[in-house]
Amino acid sequence: MTQAIDPQAINQFQADLQKLPAAPALQNSVAHNGIFKSSLTLKSQAAMSPTFSIELDTGKVADQQRSGMCWIFAALNTLRHPMQNKFKLKDFELSESYMFFWDKLEKSNYFYENIIKTAALPLGDRKVDFLLATPQQDGGQWDLVCALFDKYGVVPKSVMPDTANRTNSADLNKVLNLKLRKDAIQLRQLVNDQAPETQVQSHKEQMLSEVYRILVLALGQPPVKFDWSYRDDDQVYHTEHDLTPLTFYQKYIDMDLSQYISTINSPTADKPYNEVYTVEMLGNVVGGRQVRHLNLDLKTFKEAAIKQLKNGEAVWFGSDVSQMAERQSGILDTDIYDLQSLFNIDFNLTKAQRLDYAESLMNHAMVLTGVDLDDQGKPRKWKVENSWGEKVGTKGYFVMSDAWFDQFVYQLVINKQYLSDELNQIYDQASAHVLAPWDPMGSLA
Repeated sequence: MTQAIDPQAINQFQADLQKLPAAPALQNSVAHNGIFKSSLTLKSQAAMSPTFSIELDTGKVADQQRSGMCWIFAALNTLRHPMQNKFKLKDFELSESYMFFWDKLEKSNYFYENIIKTAALPLGDRKVDFLLATPQQDGGQWDLVCALFDKYGVVPKSVMPDTANRTNSADLNKVLNLKLRKDAIQLRQLVNDQAPETQVQSHKEQMLSEVYRILVLALGQPPVKFDWSYRDDDQVYHTEHDLTPLTFYQKYIDMDLSQYISTINSPTADKPYNEVYTVEMLGNVVGGRQVRHLNLDLKTFKEAAIKQLKNGEAVWFGSDVSQMAERQSGILDTDIYDLQSLFNIDFNLTKAQRLDYAESLMNHAMVLTGVDLDDQGKPRKWKVENSWGEKVGTKGYFVMSDAWFDQFVYQLVINKQYLSDELNQIYDQASAHVLAPWDPMGSLA
């Protein structure tokens, strides 16, 4: 039996509020300053000073601007750090536009293929609705960007610079999703009319040609071959001729990405630790690197990150940056806002409860570039390279408390050498449990 709000109950609500002696002052503060400014704590700001016992030299931060490309920025930052050191290239940047172009094209093809596979399902089916809700978007995950590197390589930013549609992708996404949804109508009709597969694929190829046209006009033509000249930090001039994106990648990127795997910390009952998970309909390059997540307990998860940083390697990670974060000062801390004292309400949830009840999921990728360890080797806070430019945080770098790491970091990319032989064997050999497309571990950063 449903029950409406009773007027007598509202009277009781008002009486309960009046029992709080500070309510009028709190109302004035919240009404004029907003909830989070009114609950901002000095304690957290003092504790999150940007000093670390282990700190990598990574240089100037990049700026994704008004696009959702954090996962690509974080991956390119991870690649360029060792390149900067090896070739003496201070503040060098790889082209985000180049990766953005190919990701958009590949995601369009991935969408078309999923539309073809699900064509027999009716409109209103949850999988069909999931596909049509967002045919493609800016976000992604580690295995997706590795699939792009493997197929397309990388190029310097000078070879394919930013355009207005890279730095503000809203219009491009709107146009692409309009086209993809329109094309879905025709593809579903062809399949349901039992058209030959060759005919369906022929129509799909024509659709992709039109997507390619949109991308070239919006982002520029990706280079096939290019020359590259640079002057290193010692002012020595270098020049290279007739490079391709793949030969550039093979020569200048000194990382075997097959050894860097996605580990997650998802303490929900449906995902036992030390098992491997993949996500249905999550990908970009058809036939490319499969999404595989190795779920680890928090202690093992965190220890792997510390080992990697101690060895001078940055760590790509995915988290929920919408939670307990103060953007301007660059603080990620569970104590940055005291909502409980402000409202006299307990807002606490466990990490598992947040995931199960849709309160939290991964929505942003960044890079761990340092950690502050106490005398027992336990982390107190972490240095984070963001991709929001230099005007936030400490010249673009954020400070993350260890408590925030525990609650809101969901994914770490770890070099397999920092995991046990047993865990590596599980990752390499175990069949992956297939998660639903809408599972929190399938969310895109």
